[in-house]
Amino acid sequence: MKNEIQIKQDTTIRQLQLTFNKLYPFLKLEFFKEPHKAGKGTARNKMIESNAKLSQIQAVKSFGKITLSVDITVREMESIFHQKFGLYVQVFRKSGNIWLETSATDNWTLVQQNEEGESLAKHWKLERENSDDHDIY
Repeated sequence: MKNEIQIKQDTTIRQLQLTFNKLYPFLKLEFFKEPHKAGKGTARNKMIESNAKLSQIQAVKSFGKITLSVDITVREMESIFHQKFGLYVQVFRKSGNIWLETSATDNWTLVQQNEEGESLAKHWKLERENSDDHDIY
């Protein structure tokens, strides 16, 4: 199974977040002004608002698609966003009532992250992720 995410000049962060969340309902993407260090998170004040167009925040003006195979890790996907499109993204996983940055488990695949989020949601009896939910982390 391969999923694709299209990066276009007029795409907003919000549109991309919704597309990603449809593919992985227990995960979300957040965009930042700078990269995070391996195993570390990024300060919330570096997060970019979701109404921004990707073309406004890209360090590299490039457009196209990202193919998300079943074995792609968080680290690999975040690297593609940066290298190919000049975007700093981080994946977050729902854990009960909070969102956790996956920086400590960036070597997990997106599928593994989503399954962990789903398992935790079942434990907490949550139906599915609310992609509008934002926590201070």
